[in-house]
Amino acid sequence: MSDPVLSVNELTVSFGTRRGRAKVVNNFSYDVGEAETLAIVGESGSGKSVSSLALLQLLPTPPARVEGRALFRGADLISMTKSEIRGVRGNRVAMIFQDPMTSLNPVRTIGFQLMEPLKIHMGMSDTAARARAIELLDTVGIPSPGGRVDDYPHQFSGGMRQRVMIAMGISCSPDLLIADEATTALDVTTQAQILDEIRRLQEEMGLAVIWITHDLGVVAGIADRVVVLYGGSMMEESVIDQIFDERRHPYTRALLESVPVSGGDRPHRLKAIQGLPPDPTRLPPGCPFAPRCRHAVERCSNDAPRLRAPAEGHRVACHLDPADFHD
Repeated sequence: MSDPVLSVNELTVSFGTRRGRAKVVNNFSYDVGEAETLAIVGESGSGKSVSSLALLQLLPTPPARVEGRALFRGADLISMTKSEIRGVRGNRVAMIFQDPMTSLNPVRTIGFQLMEPLKIHMGMSDTAARARAIELLDTVGIPSPGGRVDDYPHQFSGGMRQRVMIAMGISCSPDLLIADEATTALDVTTQAQILDEIRRLQEEMGLAVIWITHDLGVVAGIADRVVVLYGGSMMEESVIDQIFDERRHPYTRALLESVPVSGGDRPHRLKAIQGLPPDPTRLPPGCPFAPRCRHAVERCSNDAPRLRAPAEGHRVACHLDPADFHD
């Protein structure tokens, strides 16, 4: 991979609570290359969304404490001043949020909300920004964009609102797009259309994408590489084919076993992951997944595993090898 667009090094995010500090992201490191899609997957509460919000300084500090580095084109996003990060956020690094109905302003037209970043970041006039807003709506597949640009969010369906969020995300031609559960609330057909749209835009614009999701079906269709998070820590990282064919961490295996599989000669029985995610104020001393892992040995509970590379492009944080797993 060429020089990464984004290089995150030992990102740690914790929150002050009445029960002590809650460590939600723990020494998280990864790179994203040009025109690459990196998927970050894990259960709810694993730290996926918090890690991305921390990059753009969208967490309230306090109670949040953000440590580590996030080098975007060589500049550290985390140490930027408020003025500096505002110049990057929505311009060179854009984010699509999970729920467009709460992300879009209900009392402003779609056109107004599309035009605002264009005027702020690109210095466009009202006339130029409006023309660009209509062009963007057309790009993401909104029918009759010239007539819909003056509509309000409630006049759009859920899928169309999500397309508007994509249009806002790409409006300033960013280098990096972060999509946080961007298709979770959509039906399967609309979800497929959105994924196709992002792939097409990525090919045309060459932008890097971080796709945050708990849906491994989406991951298979869009990602080049996958990072698996659990309890705020990286469990496994791999290229997309290896994560399905050569998964080496018990948590990755458990996630895949809980995904419905269609077709085949025999019924596929789903396997639930027993137990609950760890309390971030009382993380276990060893592997965070050890209390729920059916393969765990004594060392797993006492000694936190370090990331190792069993194969090129593949990292895993586990004391055991797949041969040691007892199904």
